[in-house]
Amino acid sequence: QAARHPPGRRANPTPGPPRGARTARRGTSGGPCLRRGAMAPSRIAWPLLLQGLLAAPLAAQSQSSMKGEWGQEVLGCRCNGRKGTHGYCGYHFHWGSQEDKPWCRTMHGCGNSGLKGAWIHCDARAVERRRGDDGKHYNSKEMKEFYGDKGKDKWTGAEKYIERRMAKNGQAYTVFQFRDYYIDALGEQGWVSEWEAAKPEQRQANDGVWYAWEEFVKHYGDVKAWEMWNSAKLSIKSEL
Repeated sequence: QAARHPPGRRANPTPGPPRGARTARRGTSGGPCLRRGAMAPSRIAWPLLLQGLLAAPLAAQSQSSMKGEWGQEVLGCRCNGRKGTHGYCGYHFHWGSQEDKPWCRTMHGCGNSGLKGAWIHCDARAVERRRGDDGKHYNSKEMKEFYGDKGKDKWTGAEKYIERRMAKNGQAYTVFQFRDYYIDALGEQGWVSEWEAAKPEQRQANDGVWYAWEEFVKHYGDVKAWEMWNSAKLSIKSEL
């Protein structure tokens, strides 16, 4: 009767490298060469490393510190704003990125540490939105999820349809301009509440009266409203 062996094991296995390991053999010139189908380590490691670096700033999420300008403990962090890349709250999609929550780079090293600086998750209400084909506003994540591979092109193509709301100075600001206007007085949480309560942008029609988008649609129809909205006068100053 044949000897029994543990499942998946051969009797007297021949010593050798683990399955899938790369082995070298001698070529016709006597030098070592790779077995067919094998890849050099650098050809595998570098793309994976690059993807890891670009995929997220969230690698060091466990190392967080809520600190202010002088190193004091603070209730929350403040986004960099227009200082540097990713200073405003957003999804910041790039190659290899699959972000479910918006984030921003922060001031004073507050929040989570990362390879390119400190960062923190931020309020989803504070992200930029753009008008979609149906006339409604969507953020970049929503457009990416709806349009798939065409999401980036759709988002870029809607740049002139960025959502604006009316500030207390009578100007129609984008969400980032709105933040710049209120941040010094109201802080990172206060300006978002003000944005939520603000009225939508109005533009001046041919009759000299200011109307919101919905009023343009009601008067001109779903198609012509786009043309008339684009040609209407904006209520915004250039300094922001």
